[in-house]
Amino acid sequence: MIPQEDRDETPGAQRKGTRIGATRVPLHLVFQACVGVIIGIGITSLFAGVMPAKLALAGVLVAIAAWIVEQGFRLPDAMSITGARIRLALRLVSLVGFTIAVAPLMALIEG
Repeated sequence: MIPQEDRDETPGAQRKGTRIGATRVPLHLVFQACVGVIIGIGITSLFAGVMPAKLALAGVLVAIAAWIVEQGFRLPDAMSITGARIRLALRLVSLVGFTIAVAPLMALIEG
């Protein structure tokens, strides 16, 4: 099936050529997700002595803080280099917070 953005409704139309590196899930997002999860698991293992519920609450607060910064402040345009870097950092922080929140909850479920 031809993806929606590659369709042309006129009869006999050619399919658009794919751009080099164009994938369904850009690899930089996969890399970013892996880095965020690894950092989150590392922070969780550093605070192994803390009660899991407190650590999960701290992770939720980190994710909420990143969301508040993204939604509450006027950030540079996403297409600019500065705006893209700020959004990258905010996505990484929120993913780390999510991982910090989920990891101890998984330990509570297991044991």
